[in-house]
Amino acid sequence: MLDDAALDRPRLANNLIRAFLAQALDHGVFHADLHEGNLFAAAPARLTAVDFGIIGRLGPTERRYLAEILWGFLRRDYARVSQVHFEAGYVPAHHDAAAFAQALRAVGEPVFGRKASEVSMGRLLAQLFEITALFEMRLRAELVLLQKTMVTVEGVARRIDPTHDIWAAAEPVVARWMTRELSPAAKVRDLAREARAAVTALAHLGETPQATLGPEPPRLAEPAPDVTHPAIWFFAGAAVSALGFVLGVAFHLGFAR
Repeated sequence: MLDDAALDRPRLANNLIRAFLAQALDHGVFHADLHEGNLFAAAPARLTAVDFGIIGRLGPTERRYLAEILWGFLRRDYARVSQVHFEAGYVPAHHDAAAFAQALRAVGEPVFGRKASEVSMGRLLAQLFEITALFEMRLRAELVLLQKTMVTVEGVARRIDPTHDIWAAAEPVVARWMTRELSPAAKVRDLAREARAAVTALAHLGETPQATLGPEPPRLAEPAPDVTHPAIWFFAGAAVSALGFVLGVAFHLGFAR
């Protein structure tokens, strides 16, 4: 089928990588058995996947770590890639983050931007396994299926187009995710969401009657009437929302500098 002259093989390989990453990053659910037998190609560069018997899932936190790690490699920011590994708990805290970043650089720099046909996957995997053992990297159950599928997808892309550059293919998807989820505008959006949640919690707290233990003690005097106006919850909500907005603007201005 790949011998069909109407197929655009470079685009086909790019579409495969981007479709997989979009599933994992944008939706947190991905086809975890993307070998050639489960893919149908149509001219010029359309792919259809079948047999969804194995499905992988990633939570919001794992998706953020994955995106930041890929983005760090794309930017050659190995210090940030190292930091994310430590934040995620992938590398035990007693190791040196700078040494880990240097090890990542030693693996990443020789292969960055090179064609797939010029990269020895066997040597690359051997280096990665060596780093894994050296830094006692923990095997995360939620990432095993992702890692296995990434290896499969890259192998299929290489067979479709031996000159395929996985980093160039991945960049638009990762950049889109970073802009949507980690930009200053996204931070302001998240602050507003947290402010709304805080207002809701405060309102529920005010509406919940105080629990009593045992019989109510005798009253010595009639309590003063409750003069709390319902509008207090509105003003509390407005104050929290305003605080979230101010923090968001401050973050944005700091980012712009």
